Amino acid sequence: MDTGTILGYFAGYVAAMGGVALLYLPVIVLLVALLIAGGVLQVLLLPFIALFKRLRRRPETDLDPSWFLDRGR
Repeated sequence: MDTGTILGYFAGYVAAMGGVALLYLPVIVLLVALLIAGGVLQVLLLPFIALFKRLRRRPETDLDPSWFLDRGR
């Protein structure tokens, strides 16, 4: 094998990797766009999530359950 053959194989491998990357580029771009859109949506909805958590919080009881462990002292 001479140098030209090795360089030809190398160029073929690089071209094949570039072709595969171009084939999957729309999928990668769509995945990145969906991740960014999900993050932006989560940041925009953060105040509403905090509000819903505050509204759903149960009032704390005034009962102290520590008397269960007290053995009549």
